[in-house]
Amino acid sequence: MSAPAGFALDPGSPSVATLPARLWHSWIVRRWLLTRGLTMFLLVPQVFEVFGDVEHYFHAVNALFRGGAAAGALPEYPAPSLVVFGLPRLLTGDHLYLYVPAFMALVLAVDAAFTRALWRATSWRSPADGRPPTGLTLWLWLLPALGPLTLCRLDLVPAVLAGGALLAVTRRPALAGVLTGLGAALKLWPAALVPALWLRRAGRGRMLAGLALTGAVICLATLALVGTDRLASPLTWQSDRSLQLESYAALPLLVAGAFSPHTWHVDYTRFFAFEVTGPGVSTMLTLATAAAAVAVAGLAVLWLRAVRLRDITPLAIGWLATSTVALVVITDKTLSPQYLLWLGALLAAMGTWQDGAAAAGREGQPVPEPGAADRALAQATRLMLATALLTQLCYPTMYHLLVVVNPIAVAVITARDVVLAWLGWLALRRSWQLTAAGAAR
Repeated sequence: MSAPAGFALDPGSPSVATLPARLWHSWIVRRWLLTRGLTMFLLVPQVFEVFGDVEHYFHAVNALFRGGAAAGALPEYPAPSLVVFGLPRLLTGDHLYLYVPAFMALVLAVDAAFTRALWRATSWRSPADGRPPTGLTLWLWLLPALGPLTLCRLDLVPAVLAGGALLAVTRRPALAGVLTGLGAALKLWPAALVPALWLRRAGRGRMLAGLALTGAVICLATLALVGTDRLASPLTWQSDRSLQLESYAALPLLVAGAFSPHTWHVDYTRFFAFEVTGPGVSTMLTLATAAAAVAVAGLAVLWLRAVRLRDITPLAIGWLATSTVALVVITDKTLSPQYLLWLGALLAAMGTWQDGAAAAGREGQPVPEPGAADRALAQATRLMLATALLTQLCYPTMYHLLVVVNPIAVAVITARDVVLAWLGWLALRRSWQLTAAGAAR
């Protein structure tokens, strides 16, 4: 029997009897086990900090299984997310100590499926082919860099769906639409990718059809099961929140607080988040809203530049999608550590295109300028991993210091914000370059 691509087999060995050996001989399987094992190892000192949300999920869905109203369960999440939260409860019953590992196992299964999709999207199979694509490197190491928080939040699931949509848009546009719709049903933000995915002329109708069909089915099911109020609850929940500790808008107040102790305080609110209180909070919230409006205007300019192009490369779509999510994260008044998964999944999808050349060549499109995309994706990978490491240092390692506005913790989160802003600027600059007149040629 012939070996699947990526597996090394001893001549004449039976396929069934040697399955564990075949898997271990796969480069991607070994690296996945190593990096996920490291992520789980890091869980040991962080267990009390990162398990809080999983316990919150459990108590909410457990109340549902006991006859509670779905309309009031986890209002901060879209109603379809209850399906994801409820799956581990179906298997574990009324046992929190079983629900937590079951939820993490579910997230790991989604992660493994995305890793496999990234692996299949590239022709690279072993170090004999040169360096591994940046997308594989980034996704493998992003989870341990960001920490076990990635396995204890919902965000990895919509991030993977968004990354899968970007992978699929060039060859299976209908699937890209379906994945985008499913991602938006779980966490809303993947809907922001639709303008970028729409730019792909080939298969545009199929992408929109997949998106519309998925959205219609989910909306009708939500209306039938939980009513109209549940459709808008995530937006209402978000708009009612104040200034989260980790957001960019809070950073000037934290820096000022490092020099003026006891002027600003951090409180744990009913939104299950630490928020800044004190003078200037309302002003910073207004500035965050204004920054979001400016970001939308800037993205509109980039999109209009892209529309003018006769042919747009997959790489340009990817960078525009990454720019969109970067601006969403940076201007959000509620930046949470797990939001970095949103960016990481998109960059990982782009990085499997052999830095743009492979995807363009498969589709019969002109190959981007040699070396330029390679350098940009490699730099983005380094910035993404550095941002993740600094974020894990902020939360949970130094979070107890950050909530009391300790100068050292403020310095660390300032460094994190600078590196993340650098990554956002890189994405915007690359989007501008690839949407210039004549870029497709």
